[in-house]
Order: sequence, then structure tokens, then C-alpha cells
Amino acid sequence: MDEVRYYSVRRLSPYQGTVQVVELPGFRAMSMDGETWRVQMFKQGVRFSTYATWRADGRGDLIATARTEAFVEALHRHPALPFPLADILELWLLDAKERMPLALLASTLEHMAPPRVTYTTWRAALAEDEGFVATSLAPSGAPVSHVPHHEVLNRCVRKAAGAQPVAQWFLRDSRGRGVGLNDGDGDPALQGRELDPAQFPELLVREEWESETEAGLVRDYHDWQAPGLLTHTNLRRATRARLEHAACRQAGKLYRVHRLLPELLDPDLIKVALVEAVLRRAGAS
Repeated sequence: MDEVRYYSVRRLSPYQGTVQVVELPGFRAMSMDGETWRVQMFKQGVRFSTYATWRADGRGDLIATARTEAFVEALHRHPALPFPLADILELWLLDAKERMPLALLASTLEHMAPPRVTYTTWRAALAEDEGFVATSLAPSGAPVSHVPHHEVLNRCVRKAAGAQPVAQWFLRDSRGRGVGLNDGDGDPALQGRELDPAQFPELLVREEWESETEAGLVRDYHDWQAPGLLTHTNLRRATRARLEHAACRQAGKLYRVHRLLPELLDPDLIKVALVEAVLRRAGAS
């Protein structure tokens, strides 16, 4: 089973959590929750196509055959979730003033050549998703703006990126350091530059802003994304503690990813939220 690869990647543009991946030559399975796996096979040797679903409890529809036997075994014997993040090639939108990473646009696997930069528009959420309500913009809990709060954040990021936004690919190492792989806007000083971990936003968007309102908005956004962000394995403990509290206010979303949490700093707090989610699910059925 040495050919099996277990890894995770982030769903970006906009951020939608992480995907767990199991790969064996000719097969791939992906899961958003660590329970239901969408199994794909190479179709005519050129691309993957969805084939079936697999669950450890047997409720999937993947049929065990001589061809799928090894892959089913790989699914049964997968290591602890979540799998390590493997998308360490990261495309960052740069701020206009310092040309430093501002917001994460995309990511891909290390062995893949970074695609040519063709877009520099960061999005906080899907256009139709109005679930993000920032307490910094609506302290009473009722939106005070006719503009969706995710669009308010989009505009803040666009303003910081400037009229001619620039994005740069970075290859990150295990310690979080990054090497610039392209010259962004043609500035040769950008290509090959090395940045320390502290020069990258820890989450999705830079949290240090001149305006307290903008800083609060970004913090609210990360708190809204807390359930998905908690599946990341490279968080500082202070950040994880903050996100755990934020995620527990979204019990349903937290429950969907609870199998993917690498550690719990406050297990009692998480347990209360998960029990709440189970009770709500039972009441809705």
C-alpha cells in the first residue's frame, strides 16, 4: 500500500473548508466531513469521473470488486484525520503599499507547476451566501447596511490591494516560510524573495489594519469561518482557542467537521456544542 497518498487541501475562492483526499493509482476519494467519501476513477486514463460513495459503516454504494479491493482497503485503513495539508503552493493577493501577502486566493500541490496568474479578485463568500453577519458592523445582530457584509469585506480587500492588484505564488515550507516563485507585476525584486511565517496572514486575510473597523470586520469573518479553519493543523494555540469559541456558536457547522479537528483545547466546550447540534438534528428529523 506504499502508493497510497493521504492528504488534505483547502477549498478556496472563496474559502469553503478543507477536503480530505485518498489517492491510489487510478482512484481518488474526497471527503468534506471524514465520513462520506466521493470515490472517483480515471475515465479513459485522462481525467477523474465520479464513480460511487464509500462510508465505513457500509452505507455507501461502492461495490467491492477485484479492481476496487485495494482502494477500499486504503479507505478502511486511513490514518487519523485530518490528513496533512499538502497544498503548500499558495497564491497571495499583495497589498498595494508594501507588496506583502494580504489575502489567500488559491493553493495547489507542490508537485504541480503554479498556474499563470489570471485573476486577482478575492472573494469572502459565494455571491448568494449572505450568512456572514459581522458583529462589528451590526452590534445589535441586525444588519445596518443594505450591502451584504461579505461584500463590504470584499471592498476592503480590493481597496488595500490597490487599483492595479498584484498576486504572487509562494512555496511554503514546514515551518511556514515562503519563497516567491513569480515576479508578480514584473518587479524582479519579488521573484525569489523569502518571507518569514510572521509575514503571512495566519488564516485567510491579514488581520492588521489601520482602521479598527476593518480589523474587526476581518476578525468577524475568520470567526464565521471558524469551523473550517479549525481543521487546519498549523494554527497557533491562541488562534485555535479563539476559533473554538467562535465555532461553538455555530454548532451545526462544527458538527459537520468534528471528525476533522486535529486537537481540542477545550473539549468540554466542544462537547456541549456537538450535543446541541445532535439535538437540533434530531428535532428537525
